[in-house]
Amino acid sequence: MAREEEYRWRRVIANDLESIPFALFIFGGGILADSNPVVHTSAMIIYTVARCLHSYVYVHAMQPHRAICWAVGVLATLVGVGNAAVGHIRNRPGEIKSPASTMVESNVKVYIACTSVLYLKFLLATGVQGGKKFRSGGRPPEDAGLSLAKTIGQGRKQTYGLDKTDDEKTLKAREAEHRWTRIVSNDLESIPFALFVFGGGILVGSNPTVHAGAMTVYTVARCLHTYVYAHAMQPHRAICWGVGVVATLVGLGNAVAAIL
Repeated sequence: MAREEEYRWRRVIANDLESIPFALFIFGGGILADSNPVVHTSAMIIYTVARCLHSYVYVHAMQPHRAICWAVGVLATLVGVGNAAVGHIRNRPGEIKSPASTMVESNVKVYIACTSVLYLKFLLATGVQGGKKFRSGGRPPEDAGLSLAKTIGQGRKQTYGLDKTDDEKTLKAREAEHRWTRIVSNDLESIPFALFVFGGGILVGSNPTVHAGAMTVYTVARCLHTYVYAHAMQPHRAICWGVGVVATLVGLGNAVAAIL
């Protein structure tokens, strides 16, 4: 019982870490993009309330309330993505921009595009991870009542994966779950820091060509990293990881160069 309680709180925290940083980057990008303030403010408030409620219902093992809160948070984030994109492509007739402003705006466009792609990729990865947890019995006990537990999970008992088993199918399902958990964890170890670096480069007006190139290369590398990790491809995975790190370091150097 104590271990189950510990795992529950671990999942509460892990779920926050899988959601909140990306949402903040997206909402921050929307502010930089001069997106619709009413839509953006509403999306941020709804997201914040949904995440607070999500923690409460998760702790109290309330389903489908938890799934609803999670979905509302995702929807609010996607509204932020769309609002940021629309805010930056809408016409501003008669507006005169300085070269510095144009340079920053160019970087913001690429930043919003890359952040959106990375978020959607991450959302897909967490969705696959969730399905793998159903198959392995790694979901919280209250999730056994969800329809996905009966379809994807094939009626398997959900115990956070704490029960011991020698069943070969269950062990293979747990291996697949662990692989996707590592994919998600690796994204969380890399993407937030990269977005901080690239966002800082935008704020200091770094070279737009170098910055856009670094952000694009990083985004492609992370998408490929997920693919090759899921398909157990080495040294491809290490190469994609390395390219992502180099792209981040280029963004860092470009940002530092802009302030010297």
